Amino acid sequence: MEKSLGSTAVTGSAGLGKFLVPFLSAVRTAPKKFWFVLAIALLAQIILILLGTASGDPFGDVRYTYAAWVTTMIDQNNILGINAPWVYPFIAEIPLWLSHFANPADYMTGWFLVSVNLNMLTIAYLLGWGKKMERSGAAWFLIGCLFLCGPVALGRFEVFSLILTVLGAIALWDSKESRSIQLFNLATWIKVAPVAALFTGFVVTANRRKFILNLLIGTVVILAIGFALGGNSSMFSFVGMQSGRGVQIESTVAIFWLVQILFGVVGTKVYYDNEILTFQVSGFGVTEVASIMTLVQFGALAITIFLGFRAKKAGVEINTLFAWIFLNSTLDLLVFNKVGSPQYELWVIGAAFAGVLFGTAKWKPVIWLTLVSSALSWLVFPIYYGEVLDGKPFGVSLLIVRNLCVVAILVWSNMQLTKLGNKKLSLQ
Repeated sequence: MEKSLGSTAVTGSAGLGKFLVPFLSAVRTAPKKFWFVLAIALLAQIILILLGTASGDPFGDVRYTYAAWVTTMIDQNNILGINAPWVYPFIAEIPLWLSHFANPADYMTGWFLVSVNLNMLTIAYLLGWGKKMERSGAAWFLIGCLFLCGPVALGRFEVFSLILTVLGAIALWDSKESRSIQLFNLATWIKVAPVAALFTGFVVTANRRKFILNLLIGTVVILAIGFALGGNSSMFSFVGMQSGRGVQIESTVAIFWLVQILFGVVGTKVYYDNEILTFQVSGFGVTEVASIMTLVQFGALAITIFLGFRAKKAGVEINTLFAWIFLNSTLDLLVFNKVGSPQYELWVIGAAFAGVLFGTAKWKPVIWLTLVSSALSWLVFPIYYGEVLDGKPFGVSLLIVRNLCVVAILVWSNMQLTKLGNKKLSLQ
């Protein structure tokens, strides 16, 4: 028995060593540039945390809402999104509980420990632990956008969805399609935006049957885990819980009413919805527009998918095609959305990152507009958010310009995707 246990221990140690030795070797031989990139990434996040905790409360969702959700589940012995209704899919519980276990005494510190470390590991993985420094441009882009986006880039669920989206893009670039599908699918079960990557994958894949099978397997596994944890209809409660929303003030759709607020149009204003716990706009036509935006989203996505199939038929290279369809469909979900929040900028960053990583042609306007819209997102929230809510010209103008930058990315993306569908142009 002792010999058997000893043999098992030796085998286990050998297996662990087989994993650790190459890892430690890679870390030990990593170039100085690798450590410099990681140092800047860490410094950027520390600055965001310090600035965020010193001014306003951009981490309020973490401090109050997320922590309260965990406390409620512990006290009531239930699991939100599993056997109790929740506004998000249950997979979003993972960062909630990781943060709790990381520091039970201080939830917000636990959240930062998890989010910052996962960001660091993602950047290190992107750079191949120092062996793929040719990807440093993509790393700098990601770090720059996260920093410019402000503290909210670390203080919402989107940070984890973005991490999985980045990992999915890396897997696709490394020709590991099956892995990328599972990562994009998992990201979608935290926040809906990465579903754009799944739509894109369906269009560009060379083996659609295999793609669907992979997606089904991943989804079945996720659902099986939910049911094994005692899941019931609450697992799907997130689908309808936001259907009654009006037009949220930060949404791109709200531009029409924000302009009216600037010009003092009577009856147009910002108000706080106590049921949904968010700021929305009221005015002529708001209810009607809010009621049709989901259909408009689907219509925009249908056009993007059509343009994608058209470009594929023209023989466009797969990574180029993926980058433009992914960006376009992500912006469809954002621009034609009645819901909008500052952290939705991370949707744009995730899609823009793919094009940077792939070295996609004509991507510079996307890079610059994403950087500008990220910086404006920080100015809007939390720096001038009070002015936005009070309808003051400077704050409202900042929000309008920020949203117009996002619209501009969508317009540019549509133009490029349309051009790619022209066989003569795509071959030039």
